Amino acid sequence: MANLSGVRHGTLRLPFDPQSRIERRLAADSGDHFLVGVIEAGGVHEIVAHAGLMPCKRRRAHVGEVLLIVHDDHVGKGYGTAMFGALLDLADNWLGLRRLELDVNIDNHAAMRLYQRHGFEVEGTKRQDVLRDGMLIDSHIMGRLKAAPEPERSGR
Repeated sequence: MANLSGVRHGTLRLPFDPQSRIERRLAADSGDHFLVGVIEAGGVHEIVAHAGLMPCKRRRAHVGEVLLIVHDDHVGKGYGTAMFGALLDLADNWLGLRRLELDVNIDNHAAMRLYQRHGFEVEGTKRQDVLRDGMLIDSHIMGRLKAAPEPERSGR
């Protein structure tokens, strides 16, 4: 899935990333969290989406970087929304992250709409940031801030 042209078009992936490299990255005990969306049709399982949450360390331990890719044949079917929602639940309610950030190519309008629906805002633009098909394109830095939860107070 990572080598599909539509996935590659919207990310920083190079063409023909070896499966072994992807498997090593997913298997590494890095503290990162990866989700895989799988559907079953006619007894066949197919990966339709992949999402990742990479918590930062030390003085940025409250920050997580997120990524999302959706299979070319399944864009617009809600799988990305479901995967992204699961990532945000993990970040907010289980890891206590207060800032999430990502980079997105400025022409990836569907992804930007998804991120904005989940509270992300464009924080800046990196000009000529990504080399794609021999052309330099801009990317946006998007972020979402979440206030720390208030402590529960008992009735005593």
